[in-house]
This record gives sequence, C-alpha cells and structure tokens, in this order.
Amino acid sequence: MNPNTVRACAVDSLKDGEMQPVAGTVDPIGIGKAGGEWFAFENNCTHDDFPLTEGVIEDAEIECPLHGARYCLRTGKVRAVPATCSIRVYPVHVVGGDVFIELPT
Repeated sequence: MNPNTVRACAVDSLKDGEMQPVAGTVDPIGIGKAGGEWFAFENNCTHDDFPLTEGVIEDAEIECPLHGARYCLRTGKVRAVPATCSIRVYPVHVVGGDVFIELPT
C-alpha cells in the first residue's frame, strides 16, 4: 500500500447496502459496500453539495437523496441527472479485518 493509505473502517462495520463517511481525511470521502464489493468515493454530490452517504448504494451505483443524481462507484461517472460532473473514486484494499482507502499522492 502507498503511504497515503488510510483506514476507512472494520470489515464487519458495514453490511451490504450500507455506507458511512470516512473520518480523518482532508476531503470528504465515503465508504460503502454493495454486492459484496467495497467502494470509496467523494462524499459530495456535484449537483448540490450534499453528502452522498445520506443516499442509497446499490449495484455499484450511489444515488443522492436530494434530487436523484446517480454515480457509478467504479468510475465516478454520472449515471443520472441533474448531476453533470463526475465524482472521484478511490482504490480500496481489504487487509485482514480492516478496509483501507488509497488516496492520491
């Protein structure tokens, strides 16, 4: 892992379909689990500046609860308007009982 790797949560802290903000990062980042996969993403809807962790995660997509903007959690690309700008996504590593996020250097 690179030196900019941060611990996001314990593996057993989130069930499938759940997500939460990640503590200790400069930029707002969320961590979530969907379909058995872990995803780390910019925790801010690009349409209306709202935490995406307040929304719904399903099938590798996240939906903002304010206006329904959706993003692909693998690429960060917009899947449904009103959002027009992508979100950042981050590599995730599971090591033992912990989930880590690799931040850009």
